[in-house]
Amino acid sequence: MSNIDRKFITQNILNLIDFSGVADIDFANLIEKSARTIVRIRKGEALFTIEDINIATEFFDKSLIELNTKNIQFEDNFRNNLKATHKSHTSFYTVLDKRQAITYAITYYLLKNDEFCTSGLTVDKISEFLNLFGWDYSSSYISSAMNRNKKLINIVGTKIIDGNEVNIYKAKPQK
Repeated sequence: MSNIDRKFITQNILNLIDFSGVADIDFANLIEKSARTIVRIRKGEALFTIEDINIATEFFDKSLIELNTKNIQFEDNFRNNLKATHKSHTSFYTVLDKRQAITYAITYYLLKNDEFCTSGLTVDKISEFLNLFGWDYSSSYISSAMNRNKKLINIVGTKIIDGNEVNIYKAKPQK
């Protein structure tokens, strides 16, 4: 391989972290780095080292050539496929067996829910939907996540439930 582009590979690894639903802190622990290092990498202030890249190739079951490719492929059910691949690799499996990061649940599941995209859902309904996948996020955690993801989600109204005014969240139209 003639041209290894660490900046490009770093971005692909970050995309794989997001697409697999692995929390940044869990990936940081896997590569024996601090959470702050991952924050610096996400900000573009640092790159993954060659050692980090080697661990990532094994963890994500992607070759160095694939990580150095512009059109890296994300297969359906990626996280579960990784779990099956690493079922006998304790440190990798442990990371994959944890609850997915809520950003993953929002991006790859909630934003594909027809009702959420067309009419919107309250936090309680979002919680019920995510519970279908075995993901138990608290209402306050979901509410905070909705507010943190304003690029993807709008508050489209409110509703009175049990005497309380609650927000209705809906996916922003995709451009």
